[in-house]
Amino acid sequence: MKITLIRQDSGSGKEALSICEAGTLFNKMKTETKPRHITALRNLIPMLEGTYSRYEHIDKLPYIYSAVEYTRTKEGERKMKQYNGLVQLEVKRLAGPSEMEYVKRQAALLPQTFAAFCGSSGRSVKIWVRFALPDDRGLPKKEAEAELFHAHAYWLAVKCYQPMLPYDINLQAPVLTQKCRMTLDESPYYNPDAVPFCLEQPLTMPGEETFRQRKQGEKNLLSRLQPGYESAKTFTKIYEAALNRAFQEMEDWKRGDDLQPLLVHLAEHCFKAGIPEEEAVRQTLIHYYREEDEQIIRSTIHNLYQECKGFGKKNSIGREQQTAFLLEEFMNRRYEFRYNTVLDDLEYRQRDSIHFYFKPVDKRVRNSVSICALKEGINAWDRDVDRFLNSEFVPLYNPVEEYLYDVGRWDGKDRIRALAGLVPCTNPYWQELFYRWFLSMVAHWRGVDRQHGNSTSPLLVGPQGYRKSTFCRIILPP
Repeated sequence: MKITLIRQDSGSGKEALSICEAGTLFNKMKTETKPRHITALRNLIPMLEGTYSRYEHIDKLPYIYSAVEYTRTKEGERKMKQYNGLVQLEVKRLAGPSEMEYVKRQAALLPQTFAAFCGSSGRSVKIWVRFALPDDRGLPKKEAEAELFHAHAYWLAVKCYQPMLPYDINLQAPVLTQKCRMTLDESPYYNPDAVPFCLEQPLTMPGEETFRQRKQGEKNLLSRLQPGYESAKTFTKIYEAALNRAFQEMEDWKRGDDLQPLLVHLAEHCFKAGIPEEEAVRQTLIHYYREEDEQIIRSTIHNLYQECKGFGKKNSIGREQQTAFLLEEFMNRRYEFRYNTVLDDLEYRQRDSIHFYFKPVDKRVRNSVSICALKEGINAWDRDVDRFLNSEFVPLYNPVEEYLYDVGRWDGKDRIRALAGLVPCTNPYWQELFYRWFLSMVAHWRGVDRQHGNSTSPLLVGPQGYRKSTFCRIILPP
């Protein structure tokens, strides 16, 4: 792997670019050069802190760019030649050599650590983490794809390494131009055979939590099930087992008796079995809708679930805080919300395994949600519900991106020209023009190119009943 070193002259603005192998670079780090610029910098840093002064020979220490191997264009501009897949993490403000050595040892515990070494200040550690695409596909080739890949890789590296370190990782913008000064470290950790983290090529920059990420992050495995018959059967089996346990504890209970004692035992077993509260309510209503009012069943089970979780105990938080916590728990327990960025609309479905499809959240829905919250004893106003629904607590949902994520990897067979061939056309260039337009359209969907726009669009012209609209409908996903 080749690493780029760039020495900049702040006076003239010129820069000198050089390339060296990673192993050669770490051998250079082990010994100080004759001018001893790094040692001088480390001695001066305590005196320079809090001032605007800088080390006069700082330009003698080149910048090290780990993520990208750069080259020059004919015009002398810097250009990416190859993406290395190395993410740089930095732990700063360390007290001395002992803390730096501890950070290096901790980083070396993970097989994905390519290198760990002291920074030029003598009070920080740089950690290089290796990433790659899965299935031996190497690394992204285009700079736009590398930027997306690198940004997601950086955040994944932070999540994996931070729990192992007693000091905070200094968060920086996850860009390809991550760099550090040439440094001195007599014993840097270097593992050229580091096993890379595998990461699929992202479609967009990391931002707000998406609906896909929210679903994958559900702690309850039953909540992660896709709505449909299989999940309904699973819930039914677990619920029936819990109901059987409740019957065993109440040997003399029969239908027609007071339902309250049975509900107490039933709710406790449903909670222990990991059945979501709303599913327990739904199953109970199916069994005993004639014996008791829905609101009494719902309130009884909800109170038992609160008691099991430790809710309802007197605490020191304020009334507004308590309302916010209870409203968030209520919204996540009873509903699934998502903000459709294509339709620019809020959508929802109830968490009861019956309502399979998302529907728009109109004024009637908002009022119904508010009334249901009040029935559960949550002292929330309409504005509190609206504030929750118009916040980042509702994940973003892009149906185009969801579709592109699920189509799978391309098998090499050309289907775009075949699709164009379904349109009767005498233009000999039609298929090639459609092919180029289609690739550009998907690239803009993915946000690969944000500097240019697609200025053309196919136009189907034909007589009435020529199946123009039908053609458009059959190629769209649901």
